[in-house]
Amino acid sequence: DVDITLERGVLTIRGRMPDATHEGYREIYAEYGEGNYERVFTLSEDIDRESIKAKQKDGVLTVELPKAPAARSRKIQVKSA
Repeated sequence: DVDITLERGVLTIRGRMPDATHEGYREIYAEYGEGNYERVFTLSEDIDRESIKAKQKDGVLTVELPKAPAARSRKIQVKSA
């Protein structure tokens, strides 16, 4: 359960970690416990905010933050006079 918002240059990821108790298994280690979580990132002007994409596969959330066209490097041609 994940919700991603972008407001005024701030990307917020919110979610809820459900209870992961499985019958017949004993938990040895868990990085996060059951409950809500939130991560907040301030984006620079170099990010193309209209092209941000997110996907989730096999429990892994991937957020793609492409550079804005103005922030990409480009080759400048030198003309001889």
